Amino acid sequence: MATPAASPVNHPDPAALVAAGLAHHGAGRLAEAERAYQRILDAHPQHADALHLLGVVALQDGRFTAAAEWMGQSIRVNPGNAACFSNLASALRRLGRRDEALACCQRSLVLDPAFSDVLNNLANILTDQGKHADAATALRRLMRLKPRLTEQRLLLAQALLTDNRAEEAAAELLTLLGMAPLSVAAYANLGMACRRLGRVEEAIDYYRCALGFAPGDAGVLNNLGVAFQELGRLDEAVACFRQSIAVQPGAAHAHLNLGLAARDAMRIDESITMARTAITLDPTLAEAHTALGFGLLLKGEWVEGFAEYEWRARMADFPSPKRHFPSPLWDGGDITGKTLLIHDEQGVGDTIMLARYAPLLQARGGRVFVECNTLLVRLLASMPGVEGVVGRFDAPPPHDAHIALASLPHRLGSTLYTIPAAVPYLRAEPELSAAWARRMGRPRGLRVGLVWAGNPSFKADAVRSPRLKAFLPLLETPGVELFGLQKGAGRQDLDSCGPLPASFTDLGAEIADFADTAAIMDNLDLVISSCTAPAHLAGALNRPVWTVLPFAPDWRWLEAGVCTPWYPTMRLFRQERRGDWTSVMARVRTALQALARA
Repeated sequence: MATPAASPVNHPDPAALVAAGLAHHGAGRLAEAERAYQRILDAHPQHADALHLLGVVALQDGRFTAAAEWMGQSIRVNPGNAACFSNLASALRRLGRRDEALACCQRSLVLDPAFSDVLNNLANILTDQGKHADAATALRRLMRLKPRLTEQRLLLAQALLTDNRAEEAAAELLTLLGMAPLSVAAYANLGMACRRLGRVEEAIDYYRCALGFAPGDAGVLNNLGVAFQELGRLDEAVACFRQSIAVQPGAAHAHLNLGLAARDAMRIDESITMARTAITLDPTLAEAHTALGFGLLLKGEWVEGFAEYEWRARMADFPSPKRHFPSPLWDGGDITGKTLLIHDEQGVGDTIMLARYAPLLQARGGRVFVECNTLLVRLLASMPGVEGVVGRFDAPPPHDAHIALASLPHRLGSTLYTIPAAVPYLRAEPELSAAWARRMGRPRGLRVGLVWAGNPSFKADAVRSPRLKAFLPLLETPGVELFGLQKGAGRQDLDSCGPLPASFTDLGAEIADFADTAAIMDNLDLVISSCTAPAHLAGALNRPVWTVLPFAPDWRWLEAGVCTPWYPTMRLFRQERRGDWTSVMARVRTALQALARA
C-alpha cells in the first residue's frame, strides 16, 4: 500500500503580512500590527523589515529598550536602511544614550542626506546635549527640504534664541507667522527675541498679540511682566506676575519675578519672601537662590546671604564665562603651605572691593596669587598679602586650589562687623603720582574727579549710570576744579554735552590703566562717581569719595544709609525716587559747595 505524500506546509506570504501589519499600524492598532510582524519572524527570523517595524511599534509603545534591540537586529541584517538608523536614534535618545543616538543619525545621513526625519531627530539630540548652534544647522537643512513645516521652524527659532542669535530667530518667526498667523508660540517667542534685541516696546506688542489668542497663558503673562519690568513700569509688571501666578500657582519663575519687581521697588522683605517661595516650588532654581542671597545681603544678613549667593554661577544668564582650572575648588579648609589662586569673576569694581581678602588668606598660611582683568595687574601687583598677579588670559602659576573672589566672604564667614576694612590696602605708585601731579598743574581750588558711567555691558548700567548730563550742575560750583576720569563708552557724553566750562579738564583719554587712575586720585581732594570701579578704587586708596546710587542699589551698599562698611572714606548719595538723578545731584552740589567753602 502506498504511503500518502506529506501535505505541504503553508507559510504565510511575508509581503502580505507586512502589508497587513502596516494597515494595522497606520490605523493605530499596535497590538495587531505587532502580531503580524511577529508571524513574519516565526517563519523568517532574519526578516529585516519585520525586525525594524517591531522596533517601531515598541518605540511608539514606550518600550525603548525592546525597540533598540529589534532595530539593532534589523541593522545587522540590513545595514543600509537609513530609516532604521534614524528610528534607532530616537530609541537611544529616550534611553539617555545620546552619543550613540548621534552616531546613528550621522550614519543615517550618510545613507540618505535628504532624509528629513533624521534631521529632525538629529536636532532633538543636539538640543538635549546643549549644542544649540548645531541643532539650528540641522533644522535649517530640514527647512530647505520641507519649508512648510511649522513646528520645526518654531524649534529652529528657539534654537537660535538659545544660541543668542535673536535677529535670526526673529526672521524665522516672522516667516512662521506668515504660514500660521494664529500661532501663540510664534508671537510669544518673537516677543522674547525683540526683548533680547533691546526692542522692548515691540516685544510688549507681540506678547499682547499672543495673549489675544490665549488670554490665560501663564508663560506669556510672565514674560510680559519681565518686559514691563525692564522699562521700569513696575506696577504693570507686578500685575502680570500676579495674573500668571493665579493661572499657574506652582510656577517658580513667576514668584521669582514678582520678588525681583518687589526688590526694584525696594520692598526687600517681600522680595525675600517671594524668593523663598520660588525655592520651595523649585529647589534647584539658581536664579531664586541668588535673588534670595541678594535680598539678604541688602538687609545685612550676610551669613545666609553669601551662602545663597553661591548659586550665582549656576544661573542660565550668569555673565561670567565658566572657568576651568586643573586644581580643585577651595572649600575653606586648611591652606597652610599651599598655593591658592583667587580669580575675578564679574566686574573690575568687584575685584578691587574683594581683593582685601587676600591678606587674610596669607595669614592662614597660604601663598596667594590673583588672576584678574589686565587693566588691574599693575595696580594689584604691590598689594600686601599677594604673592603675584596675572592677567586673565595669561597662564596662571601652579596652585593647589582656586576660588572666585566673590566667594571669599562666604568661605571666610564675613559679617557686617568682620569686613577687613583697613584702608588703604591699595596704593598709587609714587613716581606715577608725581608725574600726574605735573600734568595736572598747580591747584586752583578744591580738586574733584568725576566718573559718570559704568560698563554698558552690565545688565543694569542704564539704571546705575547718571551720565555726564546729570553731573553738569556740579561743573559750575565756585572754587572747584574738576577732572574727568571717565573711560569707556561714557566718554561719548563729552561730545553730546556741548562746551564744558574751563574749570573742567578731561584726563580720561590719557589714562592707560587703573594704576594711572590711582595716581590721579592721589592728587585729588575728592572723587564723585557712579556705582562703578573708580568708586571702589578711591575707597581702597583711602581717598574721600562720594558715590551716587540708584533707587535699588547693588547688594553691597545695603538698603539704606550714607556710609558703607566696605570703605570708611565713602559717602553714599541715594536716589529717593526711581530714575531721579536731579535731586541726587542737588544734594551733591550743596555738599560740594560747603566743602569748597571750608
